[in-house]
Amino acid sequence: MSQAKVDRYKKEKKNREKVQKKKRIVKAVWVVVIAMFIGACIGYPLGKKLYKVNAERRKANETVTAVYYDAWMSNYWNNNYSAKLGFVSDDTEEATDTDADVSTDSDSYEDDTPTDSN
Repeated sequence: MSQAKVDRYKKEKKNREKVQKKKRIVKAVWVVVIAMFIGACIGYPLGKKLYKVNAERRKANETVTAVYYDAWMSNYWNNNYSAKLGFVSDDTEEATDTDADVSTDSDSYEDDTPTDSN
């Protein structure tokens, strides 16, 4: 062997661990990238399909939205507990007073009105 070949062999032998480590890292990165790509190709459509199925199932089982539940709970609380505990909201008083005034005014107006037929 010529001296150039011997020097090249010694240099390769000296750097062999670094080269092998670099090759292992590159191989591991490629495996991870390919696995992610395959997972995305399979997982995205599958996940989208499962989400649609679950969304349809949730919609079929949906009973009350938050807005309707909040309104129902407020009315339930006002009707059953607020008067017992001494809490009366402004909305409840106004609605009660207004309804009572209207019915009382219309009843008394009809009763007190003289008729011309006498």
